Amino acid sequence: MPQKDRYKSRFIPIEYKFFDCILEVPQKDRCTIVLVTYGSVTLKINGHIRLITSPCALCLSQYDTVEVIHRDKLSAKTFHFDPWFIKADLCFENLDDEIEIDSRYEYDRKKLYMFTQHDNVFQGAISLPPIYYMRVNELMLMIGAETYAQSDGFWTCRIRRMLLQVINTLFDVYVDQCKLKMFDEPVTLNPASLCAEYIHNNYSKDITLNDLCALVNLNRTSLNTKFKAQFSCTCMEYLLNYRLKISQELLSNTNMKISEIAENCGFKYDSYFNRQFTRKLGISPATYRKNPLSYTAFESGPIRTF
Repeated sequence: MPQKDRYKSRFIPIEYKFFDCILEVPQKDRCTIVLVTYGSVTLKINGHIRLITSPCALCLSQYDTVEVIHRDKLSAKTFHFDPWFIKADLCFENLDDEIEIDSRYEYDRKKLYMFTQHDNVFQGAISLPPIYYMRVNELMLMIGAETYAQSDGFWTCRIRRMLLQVINTLFDVYVDQCKLKMFDEPVTLNPASLCAEYIHNNYSKDITLNDLCALVNLNRTSLNTKFKAQFSCTCMEYLLNYRLKISQELLSNTNMKISEIAENCGFKYDSYFNRQFTRKLGISPATYRKNPLSYTAFESGPIRTF
């Protein structure tokens, strides 16, 4: 929800969260700064799996797709803003280089590329050295406090000024990391992330632990140790959980038969699918389908009723 200005009859296109699990990013018509202050999170950003560890900033926009795969003691702050909140001449419609804008705003537009121009290598994640993290964290705290306090009629001006300082700081780090060619070569995924990405792309097929071991050239024990350290479960447990998560979505949003859902999610037999679904989620697929909105999303354990 846009922030209501208590001094004027208007809504300001910004939203702030002090404590966020990154479940609602990105947002339509918004750029988003996610400051990961503690812990880690494994995300699927635009189809690419990335392990994000604190301290780190994520620069996202409405053009991105983000799926949270796993969180580990995650703590983050988020600030959503419409580009025109920074400069009236900036909006999503003219953030592309091919569109001419006033030359006075070209540099500001270039800084927003961190949010809007992502590729196979750079997905908006910027690791923050301690001195930069402390600065960004301080500014984010002040932005959040002012967003909720609205201490006087000039509160939006102060937030805009602090937001520009955050963006300038992140841009300085981004430029430095570009000079170090940190974004020039494709990211080499660690074995756990590589296996997770393979599972996401091939969950409907027959996948064995031997297949995953061959993929990353590790034996079973080594792979499961690395995988469990990142995802808190073994490879095959992750595969089962992901298949069940997809099946929950299909039960909620399609008219497919349960046997068809089982097959599409990689289960050879619908009886095995029913048994695993009931064991892991606490209810049968048929019971869940009757009223899916009454239950929480599957997070590798029994689902809860609202």
